[in-house]
Amino acid sequence: MTFGIRERTILVNSLIIIFVVYSLTNMVFQYVKTIEFAVSLNVLLYYTNWSNILAAVAAACSLYCIFKGIKLPKPIGILKLASLMMLTVTFLVVVFVLCPQLGWNILYDIGGMIFLHFIVPVLALIDYLYNVDIDAPGKRDAIYAVIPMMIYAIGIITILLVAGNDDLAPYPFLRIHSQPVYVTILWLVGLAGLGFALSYGYTKLIMRTNPNLKD
Repeated sequence: MTFGIRERTILVNSLIIIFVVYSLTNMVFQYVKTIEFAVSLNVLLYYTNWSNILAAVAAACSLYCIFKGIKLPKPIGILKLASLMMLTVTFLVVVFVLCPQLGWNILYDIGGMIFLHFIVPVLALIDYLYNVDIDAPGKRDAIYAVIPMMIYAIGIITILLVAGNDDLAPYPFLRIHSQPVYVTILWLVGLAGLGFALSYGYTKLIMRTNPNLKD
């Protein structure tokens, strides 16, 4: 039996689902001890969790298409791109912001953080650049890929506005009640710009790496 693209895709996407389900359930129930700040009942408040959930959903859709023997529909391809972009942002923030501030144990915490912050992003990168069977993506796909990130940001801001305080703010830059409105707007614009730049870069890179898109 040869281990080709199909088998590799099944393995990678299955691992993404397993790691995300394990990490998020352990965050709530603490089957395996994890770092303190990772323990939370409000798993959907955090960008890291949101991006990993999207990756797991996209992985499940990929497995369905593989077993049906069909190419991924355009919306699922965009979801793959969106989750990869968001996971990339997660990884960059962890490496350049969280680890220097909170310690590098974040990247090797087997209670879940090593999977959500490092392993799942790497698997998603491998899957998109080398495995996924989609039509050639373009600039429009990169624009659409930013939408889930913006839904997250707008959703969190709405929750904080309704709550009337920043007690549920998952990140310092989302403490909207203790910072000027323009600062919040700048963060949103910056996130959207970074998201588009990463997504667009991936749409270009995949054309060079993915054997399904090569002539």
